[in-house]
Amino acid sequence: MAKFYVEGGIYKDLADPAPQPGTEESYGPFDTEGEADKVWRARMSEKIDICNHRLRVYRRD
Repeated sequence: MAKFYVEGGIYKDLADPAPQPGTEESYGPFDTEGEADKVWRARMSEKIDICNHRLRVYRRD
């Protein structure tokens, strides 16, 4: 059964493949994409003023 995770952080620039050390964020696992999306929206809105803050929802089987 697939699980969903929210991961990301604050990046030096948007071309960088990894978040800056100490800014990493990880939430989950969630049973549905909808649950993960709710967490994604809440966390993104908390740091809306940080332009290099990026989170993504990942599906892992």
